[in-house]
Order: sequence, then structure tokens, then C-alpha cells
Amino acid sequence: MTTRMGHGLAISPEQDLAMFADMARRGKHLNGVSALAHGFTFTDGPAEDLVFDLAYEDHPTPDYFDIFAAAGWTHTVSVGNCHIFKAAPGTAPLHLGTDSKRDELVRNRNRYALYTALALAVLFIVGLLIRTMPWPSHVNVALLTVAIIPFVYTAVPLIGYLNGLRKLND
Repeated sequence: MTTRMGHGLAISPEQDLAMFADMARRGKHLNGVSALAHGFTFTDGPAEDLVFDLAYEDHPTPDYFDIFAAAGWTHTVSVGNCHIFKAAPGTAPLHLGTDSKRDELVRNRNRYALYTALALAVLFIVGLLIRTMPWPSHVNVALLTVAIIPFVYTAVPLIGYLNGLRKLND
């Protein structure tokens, strides 16, 4: 089994999808996500020429995956609400127009804007507590660290979705 770090499906999906295709050409097949979704796992197998794409759906039903299968796409792995599919080159793309891609990006942008606002509010409250409470410095650092992590993990994907929307509109 091989593990490779991803670029971030929210930030640079094209790079990750290209990496999946390159790994498949080398006989390494995407089969999962490693710890904390920071990387992808690959198993050895025959080399294949494949293309990869992704779609977002919060609560997919079996019919959801059947629709893609009927169009020639095979579900490979899911990461939260992001579902990665593979197909032979020349298969019709998952998103036939920019409208369905835009709808997915807008939905994700709105979700992560809310998450980022909540994380920013928590960070602000922790900052106020640190300024007003006479706690030891190691407690302040620990609180600030715990508050920054959710902010980073929500703000970075938000930026990725905003950039994806900008690219669609260019």
C-alpha cells in the first residue's frame, strides 16, 4: 500500500485528480483516505489509463451512485460529502455544464462560510478571554491553538471554493 499527500480537494481538486490518474497509470489504485483525510491510500494493481472526477452530495442514496455508474463512472472513494469517481478516458464528464458544478461550489462555499464564521466567533471569544483573564501563558497558548485549528480547517476550504467559483466565472 502507498500513501500520498493530497493538495486539498477543496483547494486544488485538479491537482489531486491528476495525481490519481498518474498513480493509476503506474499501477497504484486509489482505495481510501489516510488518517485525518490528509492523504490518500493506493493499492498495487495493473496499470490503467483512467480519468477521475468528483461530485458533492451530503446524503447519497444508492441511486445516486447508480446514475454515475450508468454514465460510465465507478465510485472509488468518498471523503465526507465529496465522492471521487473514475472512468475510461473519453467518458462524458460528471458535470456536463458549468451550472451543476457552480451549484455544488455555491453549496460548499455557503456551508464553509458558516463554519468559518462560527470558528472565527470562537476564536474572537477565546482572544477576549485571553486578554481579560490572568491565566498562565501556557494556558493562553493552548487555548489559542485549540481555537485556531477549527478556523484554519474551515477558512482554507472556503478559500478553495471561492477560487473555484472565480475560475468558473472567468
